[in-house]
Amino acid sequence: MWVDAQRNLIIYDTPKADRIAASVPGSARLTNGYVASPINLYNLQLLRYLGMDVPPPMEGTYDWPGRFTPFHAQRVTANFLSLNPRAFVLSDMGTGKTMAALWAADFVMGSYHRGACRAVIVSPLSTLQRVWSDAVFANFMLRRKAVVLHGSAEKRRALLKEDVDFYIVNFDGLKVLEKELALRDDIRMAIVDEASAYRDGTTLRHKVARRLLATRDYLWMMTGTPVPNGPTDAYGLAKLVNNAYGESYRHFEDRVTAKIGMWKRVPKPGANAEAYKLLQPAVRFAIEDCQDLPPITTQQREVELSPEQAKAYKDMKKDLILQAKAGPITAANEAVLRLKLIQIVCGAVYGPSRETHHLDCGPRIAALKEVIEQAPQKIIVFVGLTNVLMLLQNELKAYSTATINGAVKPNERNEIIRAFQQDDHPRVLLADPATMAHGIDLWAASIIVWFGPTDRTELYLQANKRIHRPGQTNACTVVQLAATATEREIYRRLENNETMQGVVLTMIKAGREE
Repeated sequence: MWVDAQRNLIIYDTPKADRIAASVPGSARLTNGYVASPINLYNLQLLRYLGMDVPPPMEGTYDWPGRFTPFHAQRVTANFLSLNPRAFVLSDMGTGKTMAALWAADFVMGSYHRGACRAVIVSPLSTLQRVWSDAVFANFMLRRKAVVLHGSAEKRRALLKEDVDFYIVNFDGLKVLEKELALRDDIRMAIVDEASAYRDGTTLRHKVARRLLATRDYLWMMTGTPVPNGPTDAYGLAKLVNNAYGESYRHFEDRVTAKIGMWKRVPKPGANAEAYKLLQPAVRFAIEDCQDLPPITTQQREVELSPEQAKAYKDMKKDLILQAKAGPITAANEAVLRLKLIQIVCGAVYGPSRETHHLDCGPRIAALKEVIEQAPQKIIVFVGLTNVLMLLQNELKAYSTATINGAVKPNERNEIIRAFQQDDHPRVLLADPATMAHGIDLWAASIIVWFGPTDRTELYLQANKRIHRPGQTNACTVVQLAATATEREIYRRLENNETMQGVVLTMIKAGREE
């Protein structure tokens, strides 16, 4: 392969020269037997489909807009996606998949007339606003627009009519908009985050995806856990991207698993390798492969309040407004209010006699499970409320967990930490940050999840350092779960080491609706 930059040609000496000349627009055989093709995105895609090596199309021609310089894994992934209209990204959580996909989408959109190529992004509810929409706004502010399709069916349909580049919707939201999306020929691209949601090809969700996503010109499916339950998980994903290469599910199942008795099947030797062969074309970066990632990054995920939490939060806001009308709110009173807010969003409110009133926090627990299932590494979950720790311990029985708080004796705590650092189990450590914020190395984990915020800045910063310690070989991610603007403001101040004084008053500022 040679690149003639002056004439914008790519030249091959290959037995496929006749096929290239016949298939790639503008290509011609040369007198020496070589074949030359004009360089443009469409031609490079065709050449790659024909099995030819091609130069990365975004290098030297794309400006990589945004706040950060792309990492190596992101550059490789973005170039890969731009060359492969139907593809998988199987990289670990924390390797920068979101921006890689957005850069690739922006580059591809640039090869069309404005408005002729838009994208639908399908992702978990918790990442619609705080991950995808925020990323578009922060990095493509004057170039691309996005809208989150969430709310009532009527509201979603109205939002879908907006003139934007990216329409961001949750998995089950696709069904609500099925009729409208089916008519949108300008939405040529579909990006699916946490695509393992489609591994079961028998569900209504999958059938809707086949009608709405698999028919797009571009379909990029991203998941770091494509086969969590076994090799047959790959089939539903492959069916959307490459039609499983024409293989039936029954044939694939018989090929990769052996039947034991009437109902049980077990993977055959080499089954996972066969599963990954079905998930092609694909790119994958493990977190340990990414040496140029920043040492620690923060990701915020949006969660909803349950009706019970929403009522308690509304009542608290009313009380706060009354207090504010009566006179200035003292620092001591504000500290009490901050703690009550944290209790409400985490699902356990303490009464005057320290009795606990549990509130349904199902949406937040679902978001936590989402992160645990997406992450390949060990995880620490921080929450400063004992009753919430006990609740999570019960809710996360399906995972390998251990709990540390002030009630755990030193010898027991030391054994839990030893096992967490050295053994396969436990995989998830539930902890009160006050018991873990100083002097402990927990580099066996590379992900921390804050189930709810703390209002103690030093505690937050020190607790996050437990995974970013000597011995850590992976880039680290801190995930913040948040349902309210006040929580997001607390997290912002924690990150910037700012005082918490006045943060609760954001609840009553004019125009601040949640």
